[in-house]
Amino acid sequence: MSKVILGIDGGGTKTHACIVDLDGNVLGTAANGGANWERSGINAVQNSLNAIIDEALLSASVTRADIVASTFALAGIDWEEDLALFAPVIKALELEGRCELINDSFAALFAGAPNGIGCVSIAGTGGKSAGRDGVRTVQTMGMDLGEGGGAGQLIALTLDSIARSFHGISARTQLFSTVPHSLGFEDPKKFFTAIARDRVHPDESLAPVVFDLANAGDSAAIEVVSHVAKQHARDIQGIVLQLSFPAGAIPVIRAGGLHTANCTVFNNAFESELRSLVPQAAMSVLDIAPVYGSVVHAANRYFGKTPEGFISQLHLAAQKVEI
Repeated sequence: MSKVILGIDGGGTKTHACIVDLDGNVLGTAANGGANWERSGINAVQNSLNAIIDEALLSASVTRADIVASTFALAGIDWEEDLALFAPVIKALELEGRCELINDSFAALFAGAPNGIGCVSIAGTGGKSAGRDGVRTVQTMGMDLGEGGGAGQLIALTLDSIARSFHGISARTQLFSTVPHSLGFEDPKKFFTAIARDRVHPDESLAPVVFDLANAGDSAAIEVVSHVAKQHARDIQGIVLQLSFPAGAIPVIRAGGLHTANCTVFNNAFESELRSLVPQAAMSVLDIAPVYGSVVHAANRYFGKTPEGFISQLHLAAQKVEI
């Protein structure tokens, strides 16, 4: 019988699965829709997980009986009661071996720091920050309350900025006209009327427009982008203050579309703010899919201490296998 490890990373819009052997070789992968139970419901997530596991097993030519360890890193697992709520779902998947459920932010942490010690800043559709010092874990609430909210927060602040310009409170820059125009409105008044009457719904897809304006020097866009970036940096400071990291550098893994979009204004604001708040932060942008972090997490539980050869082989495969 083959022995394999299963990792699953389920975000708000997409879920990835990866199966590897005990040497870290990728045997099979799969992808489907989001796995955030707060959006789609528990039953839908359970069906989605069953489907993606079957697809990954077929791709790897193994069975559920071959799985010796698995980790499910899912969006929406934010509170202790969520673990109890999801326990029957995981049990119903009828997987062999040790199976663990974690928030999806920790998949990104383990993908970037295989020992799982450090912090992670997620700035994607939404926002999330988390950290682990080897003993304790801490994570933000994921409620857009007192924390960075990723592209969702970016767009909310953009609309607020445009509205302030509309009311004459602040100067009208390119942001004032470009964002409405990108949604087909020449007149900002008609733009806000459509929002008020629920005919248009500005969303995270506008983030590149705001980033481009910021990079081009638009003062209003720079203010918005810098605010979001600095909030995400302050979130990491909050995580660090709650944990007890060993002396020396603290890995800070950056993941999600805002961190990877190559926006100079966002990057500079995040990095400068974090350096001033947490001088020992050693920042890096995640360059592999977070699902590999789910695999590493499961491997750590199986091996106790995952062999270096497993980690190096997995990272090599991660650069080659498109998920």
